[in-house]
Amino acid sequence: MSVDEVDPGKGDPAGIARLARVRREKHDDLGLGRHRLESCLRWAATEWRAEAGSAFCDSGELLVAEFAALMDAVELHGVVLEAYGLEVGDIASVQRLLERRRVEVATALRRTSDSLLVLEAEEAASPLSGSDLRDVERQALRRGEQADHDELAGVGRRWAELVERRDAADSACIEGLYAAAAGDFLAAAVEVRESTTPEEALRRLDGLSVVELALLFGENALLAVLIAQASPEAVREWWDSLARVRPLQGDGLSAAQQALVLAVPWLIGNLDGVPPLVRIKANAVTAAGQVAENQHVIDDIARHPLHDPQARELIAELERENAYLRDAAAVPPRVQLYTYDRARDRIVEMLGEWPGVGVPERVYTYVPGTSAQMKDFWKTGAGLQDFTRRLMQDDGMDSVAFVYKDGRFPGGGDQVFPAEGKGLVAALAQANSSPFAREAGERLAAFRAGLDAGGSAPGSPPPRTIGIGHSWGTSNIVASEVAGAHWDHVVSLAGAGAVPEWSGSPDTEYDSLRYDDALGVVQATGIVYRHRNPQYLSEFEQHEYESDADRAMGWDSPAWLRAAALLTNHALIATDSRQNDQVIRDVLKELREVDPR
Repeated sequence: MSVDEVDPGKGDPAGIARLARVRREKHDDLGLGRHRLESCLRWAATEWRAEAGSAFCDSGELLVAEFAALMDAVELHGVVLEAYGLEVGDIASVQRLLERRRVEVATALRRTSDSLLVLEAEEAASPLSGSDLRDVERQALRRGEQADHDELAGVGRRWAELVERRDAADSACIEGLYAAAAGDFLAAAVEVRESTTPEEALRRLDGLSVVELALLFGENALLAVLIAQASPEAVREWWDSLARVRPLQGDGLSAAQQALVLAVPWLIGNLDGVPPLVRIKANAVTAAGQVAENQHVIDDIARHPLHDPQARELIAELERENAYLRDAAAVPPRVQLYTYDRARDRIVEMLGEWPGVGVPERVYTYVPGTSAQMKDFWKTGAGLQDFTRRLMQDDGMDSVAFVYKDGRFPGGGDQVFPAEGKGLVAALAQANSSPFAREAGERLAAFRAGLDAGGSAPGSPPPRTIGIGHSWGTSNIVASEVAGAHWDHVVSLAGAGAVPEWSGSPDTEYDSLRYDDALGVVQATGIVYRHRNPQYLSEFEQHEYESDADRAMGWDSPAWLRAAALLTNHALIATDSRQNDQVIRDVLKELREVDPR
């Protein structure tokens, strides 16, 4: 496109002026919001004594700073837009004058050209008549024609100057808007994006505000992928560096750490190497956001007639999830989420209190069995947390437990909500798959490495680690040993089996506890892990039990009653039911014998 075809005056100066006015009005709104927040903070500092009050004040101080930054940016936006609108309007006015002059000169040039044609026609018709006079007239017309061409060229030069002026105005406006919005942020964002190692990217996050961090990760999806490749030890060193020689807030975090928790909780809450209490705090933020999203879905469903039983069940399921997540978002949290990524089917709940100084004496990790789903964490009735909660209640030690489900378990569907399963045959096939177990074992080993690094405390001996697996959960635990994890004690509750390359660690104690159950009947055929089951492996000390259902069975009991008892027994081993008291006592006895602390 030539310069003459460019429209330097395009745009709506009045519209730009309206945008500038809107920015000024928004500045006033932000000022009012900051004033109200500061009033709330002053009240909370004197009247709100609970832990939630301290957390509110710490977060509020960050938001006050963000309000100030936004107000400055919005005010500068108004100034930049107002100047831009005036410049565009002035350019448009000059452009209109040039367009009018171009038309006038072009018209005069056409008249001159027409006069020359008439003169040449007259000369051809009467070559000897008035030749001197025609020469004078021709020269005058030629001079006029040249003057018109010179005038059009001048108009073209002034038009090109207008195009350059508009380009300069556009550049100045863009620069002003970005400078107002980001300050040094753009330079910092470029540095982060140019990072070639996860450690380098982590270091460059220091000093960015909540808004800047949110923008940075929102615009650079691969940044989180790069950071996730950092070793847990590197992450822990980086996290601790953010608090060195810096003032700490009431929750023990520096301003830089708190900004990360608020801006990218989905990253910090699932990043191996971050301390457990920080991950729980970050996942509380994520849980609060998920509650709001779930409520929107509930409201959308409720707009339609609820005579459909499936719609009512969807609402009920979301309300159960929201009740659980509200407990996770409470201050202090009543549910502690060490890992939470709903979209990727990841959830790990911590039970007990991780000490603020030092480490627990004992850490349990409980891995449930086939077809475990996220909704099992908040279902009514007996839950996945019951067995380890009972152990912690009765072990007489400073202990914590992690109820673990990282990713799809055997039989899990591809959709978290509404929850779906693959059916019994597909579930059993995955539960009996060594490749599936190996992949899950790598995730569990990564969890252990992250907890070891993130939970460590200088001068404190590491806690004793107890891996407890129910059914396929045992396969996951022993596969994690193949992937490099170490456990001080492994407890198999009706465990499924071990991958072919597994062999027990000489530094680990192994116990297998089971009733006569449905899985054991199938294992006797060799179909499940080809007899590499805990009850057949020499590394495991064997404990077998008789349930109430077994004792109630007679020699003439019908087959269906026997089958029901086998199924019930497989679930019973992992509960805190009174019928399972002997199993719990024996687990604690074995732990005391090998771990006298």
